[in-house]
Amino acid sequence: MENIITLHETDFVLFKDGKPIEPLNIIYDKESMEELFEDGFELEEGEKFIKMTELPIEWQEKYIAEIKRLSK
Repeated sequence: MENIITLHETDFVLFKDGKPIEPLNIIYDKESMEELFEDGFELEEGEKFIKMTELPIEWQEKYIAEIKRLSK
Protein backbone atom coordinates (compact mmCIF):
# COMPACT_ATOMS: atom_id res chain seq x y z
CA MET A 1 0.00 0.00 0.00
CA GLU A 2 1.37 3.41 -0.99
CA ASN A 3 1.91 6.09 1.64
CA ILE A 4 -0.21 9.16 1.06
CA ILE A 5 1.66 12.41 1.54
CA THR A 6 -0.35 15.49 2.48
CA LEU A 7 1.02 19.00 2.25
CA HIS A 8 -0.10 21.36 5.00
CA GLU A 9 -0.77 25.09 4.89
CA THR A 10 1.27 25.43 8.09
CA ASP A 11 4.40 24.22 6.25
CA PHE A 12 6.56 26.67 4.32
CA VAL A 13 9.48 26.65 1.90
CA LEU A 14 11.87 29.42 0.97
CA PHE A 15 11.57 30.56 -2.67
CA LYS A 16 13.16 33.16 -4.90
CA ASP A 17 12.33 33.83 -8.53
CA GLY A 18 9.83 30.97 -8.62
CA LYS A 19 12.31 28.33 -7.39
CA PRO A 20 13.29 26.91 -4.01
CA ILE A 21 16.61 28.21 -2.73
CA GLU A 22 17.16 25.25 -0.43
CA PRO A 23 17.09 21.49 -1.07
CA LEU A 24 13.61 19.99 -1.41
CA ASN A 25 13.94 18.27 1.95
CA ILE A 26 14.07 21.62 3.79
CA ILE A 27 10.52 22.43 4.91
CA TYR A 28 9.67 24.73 7.80
CA ASP A 29 6.62 24.45 10.00
CA LYS A 30 5.12 27.76 11.09
CA GLU A 31 6.82 27.68 14.49
CA SER A 32 10.26 26.96 13.02
CA MET A 33 9.88 29.79 10.54
CA GLU A 34 8.88 32.19 13.32
CA GLU A 35 11.89 31.06 15.40
CA LEU A 36 14.21 31.84 12.48
CA PHE A 37 13.01 35.45 12.43
CA GLU A 38 13.18 35.70 16.23
CA ASP A 39 16.81 34.56 15.99
CA GLY A 40 17.62 37.35 13.54
CA PHE A 41 17.08 35.68 10.17
CA GLU A 42 16.45 38.17 7.38
CA LEU A 43 15.15 37.47 3.91
CA GLU A 44 17.40 38.48 1.03
CA GLU A 45 15.91 40.59 -1.76
CA GLY A 46 13.34 38.59 -3.70
CA GLU A 47 13.15 35.75 -1.16
CA LYS A 48 9.89 34.76 0.48
CA PHE A 49 8.39 31.92 2.43
CA ILE A 50 5.53 30.24 0.59
CA LYS A 51 2.93 27.90 2.07
CA MET A 52 3.31 24.41 0.66
CA THR A 53 -0.36 24.44 -0.30
CA GLU A 54 0.11 27.62 -2.36
CA LEU A 55 2.99 26.30 -4.46
CA PRO A 56 2.35 25.59 -8.13
CA ILE A 57 1.26 21.95 -8.57
CA GLU A 58 4.53 21.07 -10.32
CA TRP A 59 6.52 22.12 -7.22
CA GLN A 60 4.08 20.39 -4.87
CA GLU A 61 4.65 17.18 -6.83
CA LYS A 62 8.43 17.60 -6.63
CA TYR A 63 8.30 18.09 -2.86
CA ILE A 64 6.01 15.07 -2.45
CA ALA A 65 8.36 12.94 -4.55
CA GLU A 66 11.32 14.02 -2.39
CA ILE A 67 9.43 13.28 0.84
CA LYS A 68 8.55 9.81 -0.48
CA ARG A 69 12.14 9.19 -1.59
CA LEU A 70 13.50 10.11 1.84
CA SER A 71 10.92 8.04 3.71
CA LYS A 72 11.95 4.76 2.01
